[in-house]
Amino acid sequence: MNLSKALWTIGSLIGAQQAVKVVRSFEANDLLGLVGLQRRRSAVQMILPAIGLVSLGAAVGAGAALLIDPSTGADLRKRLSERVDKLTDRLNEIQNHQPSSATPTHAES
Repeated sequence: MNLSKALWTIGSLIGAQQAVKVVRSFEANDLLGLVGLQRRRSAVQMILPAIGLVSLGAAVGAGAALLIDPSTGADLRKRLSERVDKLTDRLNEIQNHQPSSATPTHAES
């Protein structure tokens, strides 16, 4: 009789451990899915893909414009090189004008 109680106790403990594992892996989205609901997407989650698509469209359009442009290859390379140089200079200026992050943000006591 004591052996069967011990076996039942061990079986219950093993079952309880597995139940705890299942509950820990259970997320709010799983529960919402069981009742046919889902979380509302935030504004950022809706806007970021749109911004990515617009950026991709702009890049494709710029590439198409460069291919259709009637200028010579040498002229096109010269203009692109100048624009890249200007952009690099601007980025360097912006980087040099940023305040150092090593300054303390609060007074030390």
